[in-house]
Amino acid sequence: AEEMINMSRKVCIVGGATTPFDYGPTGFESIEGGAAECVRETQKDVPDFSLRDLDLMIYSHFSVHFGHQLCSEWIIHDHLGLVGLPHYRVENGGNTGGSALYAATLAVMSGYHDVVGIVGWETMDSVSQSQGSEFIALASDIRYELLVGGIYPIYYAAMANKWMKDNNVTEEDVASIGAKNRNHAMDNPKAQWYRNEHRNITVDDVMNSRLISYPIKKYDCCLMSRGVAFLLVCSEEYAKKVNPDHYVTIDGMGLSSCTIRAGDRLNFPGWTERYGPNYPEMTEFGACRASAEQAYKTAGIENPLKQIDFGEIHDAFSTSEAQIYKALGLADTENIAQFLRDEQTHMHGEIPMNPGGGLMGYGHPVGATGIMSAIECYYQLAGLIPKKHLSKKTEVPDANCGIVNSHAGTGTSISNFVLRRH
Repeated sequence: AEEMINMSRKVCIVGGATTPFDYGPTGFESIEGGAAECVRETQKDVPDFSLRDLDLMIYSHFSVHFGHQLCSEWIIHDHLGLVGLPHYRVENGGNTGGSALYAATLAVMSGYHDVVGIVGWETMDSVSQSQGSEFIALASDIRYELLVGGIYPIYYAAMANKWMKDNNVTEEDVASIGAKNRNHAMDNPKAQWYRNEHRNITVDDVMNSRLISYPIKKYDCCLMSRGVAFLLVCSEEYAKKVNPDHYVTIDGMGLSSCTIRAGDRLNFPGWTERYGPNYPEMTEFGACRASAEQAYKTAGIENPLKQIDFGEIHDAFSTSEAQIYKALGLADTENIAQFLRDEQTHMHGEIPMNPGGGLMGYGHPVGATGIMSAIECYYQLAGLIPKKHLSKKTEVPDANCGIVNSHAGTGTSISNFVLRRH
């Protein structure tokens, strides 16, 4: 199957926007109102785009538990006046947004559709943070893991503890990621961190924040959020027609899977046949590695550290962002600790990660998150950061190639996309 991938029909992103992200009021208290605002902002950026141009809508939504409404995408669809247009909803845990983008890209690549809209959302502020953590934990195996009190910070802490020992990485090394992403968000007015705590923080602040589950502390964790995002995916012919100076191409993508229970990864034949014994063990993200390799192959990426300029990736925890660096091939067991200490993913580094703030700074309304990452990547490549952020501080200079990463479970489903300035 890998040999057959052919992205000869170019797939493009021509626009997109999010509401502000917050745990509480964003100014758009209905999901359909939020979706309409995102479409309006996109139309301001791309005046020649009309909703009538769409020939498919894909909706990206994780959990009906937060809103109690089944098929809530139908409400958004009606509000946007899209009756008659084909639509469906994608759900794939934390990789819901990435999976929706994967589906939209396939739809355009096939030639069956030309202009696809994606709306992603979550309303996680409808419940307490502890109840929200339980809802998210329903995406682990409730017959085993949830019954013994498992929630995701615990799963990630167990992985992180062993991963850090195996890779000689310290708590301070990963704390720098938690500080980095929140500080990036201070340049982004829609970011939840900017709208709430609104301060620059240090590694010491992360280290001194409340312990959640060793070694993970409060500021090592992403934010629970309300928010909506809209992304416009299309053929190059349409892109040239409506936004010839500001479109980007999706040159490679990959989607892969791993076990729902991390303990089942030990000597799993699907990985050992591919990567040899003792991989991914319980601490490496095999699905990230496999989907990145697929995306790189299609996009002609042989040295990701040199050929990719920046990334918007799934920093559910500062520790998992570090784990993702390895899975993306940016570092290995020998040099990952030094890679972190050299701040290679800060704005002054070799490959800045999450200049938009990521899940720890911008926020993590699950169904919208992967879409937000793609939008931020699009803004960088289309030269729109000075317009969308508060300054050029978080603009990656001369960016030509970016990676978008969307991630679910304990690494159970992961997608990667290589985007380029056209």
